[in-house]
Amino acid sequence: MSTNTQYGHTLFLDSFQANSSARKLDRIHFSKSEPANAPYDEAWLQKLIMRHPSLLPVDQIDLAFTTLVPVCVELPVRSGFLDNLLVTPAADLALIECKLWRNPEARRIVVAQILEYASTMSYWTYESLQKAINLTKPIDPSDGEAERNLYKVVSAKGEIDEASFHDAVSRNLKRGRFLLIIVGDGIREGVESMAQFLQQYAGFHFTLALVELALFEVEKDKAYIAQPRVLAKTINIERAIVTLKDGQMAIQPPTTGQIVDSSGGRRTTITQERYVEELEKAYPDISTRLSAFTDSLADCNVVPEYGTDCLILRWRPDNGKSWNFASISSKGWVWTDLLGQQAKVAGLQENHKQYLRTLASLVPGAYVRETPKDAGWYVAKGVKPQIVTVYELVAVQARRDGWVEAIKTFQAAAMRETQDE
Repeated sequence: MSTNTQYGHTLFLDSFQANSSARKLDRIHFSKSEPANAPYDEAWLQKLIMRHPSLLPVDQIDLAFTTLVPVCVELPVRSGFLDNLLVTPAADLALIECKLWRNPEARRIVVAQILEYASTMSYWTYESLQKAINLTKPIDPSDGEAERNLYKVVSAKGEIDEASFHDAVSRNLKRGRFLLIIVGDGIREGVESMAQFLQQYAGFHFTLALVELALFEVEKDKAYIAQPRVLAKTINIERAIVTLKDGQMAIQPPTTGQIVDSSGGRRTTITQERYVEELEKAYPDISTRLSAFTDSLADCNVVPEYGTDCLILRWRPDNGKSWNFASISSKGWVWTDLLGQQAKVAGLQENHKQYLRTLASLVPGAYVRETPKDAGWYVAKGVKPQIVTVYELVAVQARRDGWVEAIKTFQAAAMRETQDE
């Protein structure tokens, strides 16, 4: 059977020695039309994900979901049964559909299906979700007494506050903030075109990813090799059309039919949303100011890299080096020590100090705090030094512009140094 994928032959090498042998591994193809006792089917794939959630390459999709706790299979939803539900200790929900890909129509159906599940669940409360979980069956008969309480299942992987977890799950349900993953075998080309379905769900905050899982059997060793691959993914769309009709609010997609139209709809990830939400606890009105600043960084090819608790201002010039102009914690503190270390290695210590002096000049009362190791100098305020915050640096347009200029000045010095090598 031709699978028409981008995988080449997978070889098992005994060693790297000259006389070593290599044997081609046979790929296992999941079966849907075989009898109920077929060894590799969608149910088998569901169980595999529950036992080994690390098979899902979430670190390549959205960092907020790197710690996934399996909760249940076959979750009853109004229009069907969701294959797998996994939840993080931070209360982020991952909805998984395991599907065998046979034709383009089947692919379109499964994308529409998981989006419909997400739409239905966005109307649920925490109690509704728990009730649905209580109706699920264990993946194995031996698990008949397995815990069904959502909080207890997730908290078993680490201590979390129950009230905060409850509130966060409720908030994510209400916002439709989910990670949606479709895992399949033999996904063909053209999956990116399915993005047209997403416009029916503008206003939700989901991330959708398509993952192909290739499974190979190592017969001699009675073992398996699983190789997941992200085929396509989306990111969230903040903009949607909100209308009022008969006193009810309705969210509709933009009429252009595009993922982001000319009005400037902003794309985000769930990781970015989580970071900004945490930052806004200390600085409620920082979102637009920070967005204006990170947008302006495009002029100097600096990319904001979001984690759940940190934002890094990253510059990767063509020479292969990577520079960190600031690490901004979700509490708002601006750290520049890594840039100091990088500058020292590159012989740009004075340029790093000038960068700090410029930042200090932007904030009234700020100064450069000098430490015994000059790579560790930082911008501070007060008699008892406190690290300057991102809010202070992006509060007004002039400061944002000044920070961008400071970055450009350092970049110019770094490029000159590269040319002189």
